[in-house]
Amino acid sequence: MCFRKKGMINKMKNKKKNNKKNKNILLIVIFFVIILICTIGYLIINKKNDDTNLPKEEKNEVVDEYIKILEDGTKQNISTKLKETKKIEKLEISNIQLTYAMGQSVILADVVNTSDEKTELMKVKIIFLDKLGNKLTEINGGIIDTLQPGASTQLNMAITTDCANAYDFTIEKIEE
Repeated sequence: MCFRKKGMINKMKNKKKNNKKNKNILLIVIFFVIILICTIGYLIINKKNDDTNLPKEEKNEVVDEYIKILEDGTKQNISTKLKETKKIEKLEISNIQLTYAMGQSVILADVVNTSDEKTELMKVKIIFLDKLGNKLTEINGGIIDTLQPGASTQLNMAITTDCANAYDFTIEKIEE
């Protein structure tokens, strides 16, 4: 009987050891599952942040051959022909931007007096053209200030027509 009791006691001890081993294995498995879930969660959240942290230009959408929609909904003209430097008399027009937002098309440009003489105040009109050279619309009444040689100013003209899809434009002096 004594041997039987010892055998039973040994079985019980072995069972307790096995239970401890099983508990330790279970705890290790649970630990790794928690780490795996946290890692996957982190990667998913980080992927969403990568999308929202892109520079604004990368979020913009090109919707037409010459139009890009900015994040705020503004249409921006991206025609390289429209952005080319233009000349009118002794003035050079560059850094040209054409946008349409809140019911208005706005053209902005830098104007530089490239001559050795002072220029007089000049009224101008801009004629927007399609790719075939056909007139889309025009803006009258732009004013370019008097400029000393080498001086610059900004041309800022607006119209309530959407002309953001223009391919090019011409600028002409309005004779009085």
